[in-house]
Amino acid sequence: MRITKILCLLCLAVTLGQACQNVAPKKAETPAFTATPYWVTSSFIQALNADSDSLVTSNCMELQFTSADSVIIISCDFEAAYCVYHAIDDKTIEISGEMLGDAVFKVKQVADNDIALVGWLEEGQEIHFEPAENHEHDTRGSATRLVGKHLAGTYTRENPFGRDDATAPVTINADGSVKGFGAYKYYQTALGGDLAAAEDGSNLIYFSAEGQEMFPLAWSKRGDTLNLWTLENMSAADEKPFYAVGRMYDRLIRKK
Repeated sequence: MRITKILCLLCLAVTLGQACQNVAPKKAETPAFTATPYWVTSSFIQALNADSDSLVTSNCMELQFTSADSVIIISCDFEAAYCVYHAIDDKTIEISGEMLGDAVFKVKQVADNDIALVGWLEEGQEIHFEPAENHEHDTRGSATRLVGKHLAGTYTRENPFGRDDATAPVTINADGSVKGFGAYKYYQTALGGDLAAAEDGSNLIYFSAEGQEMFPLAWSKRGDTLNLWTLENMSAADEKPFYAVGRMYDRLIRKK
């Protein structure tokens, strides 16, 4: 009887041991930063806050976590890669996707408002991102929304250049609409440099209205002063536009 009990206990131990070996490993906890949907490169935000004359050189990128287990990597103004991710640990995810080919990248949390994309640039270099507000889920992207907020306001003209409507205020809205700038109703900022470029990396803005060709200008901002310059397209018809910056077109002073 005693031998039988010992054998039963041994069988039970073996069974329990096998069961423990067959238990699936615990799934890593999804990092908290994926609950924040919109992130923009820190370098771009810093350049914008510093009134940079060349945002195109600030490496404008976005990460959008807008649905479970997926992320969109956006090179501002040009292309987007739709990817999936899985958690490695509670501070790191691994990103892959058909649009990335065989490449696999990581995003890790550095601080509460700082995450880093690893592997996108040369080995050892990281691209840092900060959260960006986009409560309206603006389809133009968070970086474009930030530039819109940066330019938004009602302006008066300091140098009217003899225009008939020089005394009328010009209102630039964060949503890409404009009022008082001739017949133009909308504007678009070119951030990535892939659609068009200007000498010295100058900032570009396109004004448009239904039924009219887009009107490109270069712009710079110093505090509440927005300077606009004319552009001359130096490229051939079948080439990406490259503009030479010409004379000052307008100077707008934002009302306090």
